[in-house]
Amino acid sequence: MTAQTPIEGINYEAGLAQYQMEKIYNRILATYLRSAPDLLNALAAFSEAGLQDYITTVHGLKGASYGIQANHIGDLAKELELAGKDGNTDFIVANNQHLIDETNALLERLADFLEPAT
Repeated sequence: MTAQTPIEGINYEAGLAQYQMEKIYNRILATYLRSAPDLLNALAAFSEAGLQDYITTVHGLKGASYGIQANHIGDLAKELELAGKDGNTDFIVANNQHLIDETNALLERLADFLEPAT
């Protein structure tokens, strides 16, 4: 395995240990980079009537984030998932945009890492 520049918000070393091959881990990171925007768009459209869909979507973001070792994003998603399960829509309304913003910032850093400027 070669040394990599850390990605703020991702424990890259733990990801390498988990997936054991840099090429595989980077492919998984690339998949996250491609798929997360759709999840964020769904989260941005939150409405109380769509609470169950929101819970499912935020659960998916949580799992994907933990899967790439983006534990801060996973933790934020987990809080929102639990709030949804508790019916605490006020918490979701107050914190949903923060999750979206944090994830978008991570996606920008991840894009820079995977596709460095030449």
